[in-house]
Amino acid sequence: MADVIDLGAERVRRDGPDPEFLATDQWGRQMFTFALSYQLGEKAFGVSILAYDFDDAEARVEAMRASLQLDGKVFSERPA
Repeated sequence: MADVIDLGAERVRRDGPDPEFLATDQWGRQMFTFALSYQLGEKAFGVSILAYDFDDAEARVEAMRASLQLDGKVFSERPA
């Protein structure tokens, strides 16, 4: 007997983001990676953030506009 394939789940997997652009918060909610860009003189730069949805990403950008600060240079990162 052949395996049953959930076509709905396959469409979500195919049309959704690649796994490396997804995360799960401490409560088990899925978070997505959003791209941000900014200009510095003649050059354009980009960063990414995690957010629950587009509205949450916009709220995080607004919070950055109001309170973003430089905390220091990063020398290494320890995996979670």
